[in-house]
Amino acid sequence: MKRIITYITGLIALLMGFVACEQKELFLHSPKGNIPVNVEIHWDSVPSDMLVLPKDMTVHWYPASSHFIASDMGVFGGKEWLNADIYDVMCLDFNRPVTLAFRSNGTREDFEVYNIRMTGTYNVYVPQLPGGETTVAEAYPYQFYIDSRSQTINTKNVPVGDTLTVHFYPKNVLKEFTFMVYDVIGGKNMIKNSGAISGMSGSLFPASGKLASTPSTILFSRVETIRDAQTNSRWTEIEKALFAAKNPNWASSDTLVGWTRDWITGKFVTFGPLNTEAFRFRLTVETLNQGNSQHYGSWGYWHGQWENTVAAQIDSAMGKNGTLEEQLAWRKRNGGYDIILYNDHRLVVPEGGGDVTNGGFTVGVDDWGEIISVPTGRSSSNSSRNAKMRSSINTYETIPDFVVNGIYSGDGSFIFNEQYVYKPESGLIWDYQPKKFWPSSGEIDFYAYAPAGVKNLVRGLNNNTVPPVLKYVMPYKEREEPPPGTGEPPTPLQVDEQEDLLVAVQNRSAPQTMPVPMNFRHAFSRVTVKAKTDQNYSNYRIKVVRVDLRNLYTSGELTLNKDDTSQPISTGIPMEQTDQFRYGPPGVTLWQNLDSLASYRFKLIAPVITIEDEYTTLLRSDDGIFVMPQIIGNTNNTAVVYVEYDVYTYSLTGGEQYDRSLSKLLPLPVGFAFEIGRQYELHVILNVP
Repeated sequence: MKRIITYITGLIALLMGFVACEQKELFLHSPKGNIPVNVEIHWDSVPSDMLVLPKDMTVHWYPASSHFIASDMGVFGGKEWLNADIYDVMCLDFNRPVTLAFRSNGTREDFEVYNIRMTGTYNVYVPQLPGGETTVAEAYPYQFYIDSRSQTINTKNVPVGDTLTVHFYPKNVLKEFTFMVYDVIGGKNMIKNSGAISGMSGSLFPASGKLASTPSTILFSRVETIRDAQTNSRWTEIEKALFAAKNPNWASSDTLVGWTRDWITGKFVTFGPLNTEAFRFRLTVETLNQGNSQHYGSWGYWHGQWENTVAAQIDSAMGKNGTLEEQLAWRKRNGGYDIILYNDHRLVVPEGGGDVTNGGFTVGVDDWGEIISVPTGRSSSNSSRNAKMRSSINTYETIPDFVVNGIYSGDGSFIFNEQYVYKPESGLIWDYQPKKFWPSSGEIDFYAYAPAGVKNLVRGLNNNTVPPVLKYVMPYKEREEPPPGTGEPPTPLQVDEQEDLLVAVQNRSAPQTMPVPMNFRHAFSRVTVKAKTDQNYSNYRIKVVRVDLRNLYTSGELTLNKDDTSQPISTGIPMEQTDQFRYGPPGVTLWQNLDSLASYRFKLIAPVITIEDEYTTLLRSDDGIFVMPQIIGNTNNTAVVYVEYDVYTYSLTGGEQYDRSLSKLLPLPVGFAFEIGRQYELHVILNVP
């Protein structure tokens, strides 16, 4: 059968190179020592209206007498244990930027952050600049936070019991520039815009703050059409007057007509422009209409005399010191943009017709189901349901992106192979680059997971089977000391390193003119815990200090099958938003090839929680743990809840007095199922023997 051709019509083509999360193989494991160091990360230095907190941060420790090491931290810091040495440090968002990569020989000075290479139609159709320039991907997401100030941490003579503290104040080292081109003709015919900017630096050495000296061209996608801009633009009369006063020639009769036509506005981020006297700048805009094919686009080039205009405005936006405050002041004087250009008939977009999709995907994220109450310490598998509370971790608002495969039924070819899709800044259509054309017939199966930056997939979508099989291993950390109590537990999992994995499948017939709906479902089970006493102890207080869920599988494989709705229970992932998982005996887990028994450690609200004879919540609403879906007691996973609690005597005259410490192993019902997409509440009953 004839193989379909996937046409690439966007400016940005497939990413080539390493993504940031793959660069961790360059670096050594987390430090292990006996000297505690607190890390405090402060965000006050970033304007609140520009702050987008990353998921986590990484600290680089550069010891004087050994090799460079790194450790992951929460977004506000954490604790690390170091060996006795003298360290220089750096703190950065190591995991988030998917189009940035890292390289180093292990020294602080040669650590480099760089834009990965990218190619697109720009490389074929835009005239080459003298000397050429490498084309690279724009940094996405559009923030990269780092504190690279040199700080010396001396752990050689720390008194026993003391803890050192190191403070970091990360800033976004990427610079965002805005531009506007007015007097564009044919805005109503534009269905997709992209752009490129030359003369930018493609890498940064954070320790010194130096940019790479070789210029790069950055390919970017945030380009918007504003039709009838004089009526619909966000440029106020005051802003127009400010700009006209600073640029008197702009308001001449030759250029003022631009207000009655369309605009192109856009944004791009870069580590910074290179010296405007040494390198020329060229802004390029590509737009697609319905008539675009593999080798056709409408182009607008601002080169020749306009290079000087672009360079002059970038230079003005940078100011004397290149500070954000200087740039915002320039932008205010310049009508709200860093760069403003008169089109002068460079970009004229004709009408056209064709089969290009309207683009992208629409996304829905399923809510967690009702909470199922689970009695512990009993042999019965019966459970009661409690629908008073709903809780969701990953939602439409929280996921920034996802990864998708698209398989053509005609010959099994990959239209999308681990395609990165990102959330729009406005609107509902989630976008991707490069744009693809639909085949004229047949069907396409879509398989996706979210968010794109999920860390613990052992097998993702790249060149996977049809349907693909994901393999996931829950993150864990070696315990630091043998736990007290009854029995020796497996390794506890750290709650703050867990992820809420989402998955989706969809099928669409070709050709298609509407965005593809991807309805994401939670791939794990979610578990919380409550505790109470077996009676009202008037003379005692019970305080819970630890709760583990032991002896569960933490590794498994999930086949992204489409659910067969003709069956009484779900056999795969529901496709449509109105469909839900259909549960029923036997348990709907969908995960297979389960392995690696371990424990889950609950993150309690406080180190010590007092409970009474009514059920007390032990966790914050967002601190439930994610459990690999499985059936208890089928093979080796005879799961138990392990609880440590302290008993205090109590009297009106003497107050609380410590009495003793106790622990309990409470088995989960044999045959009980942690089912995919469901959440559970463990009910623990404690006593004073």
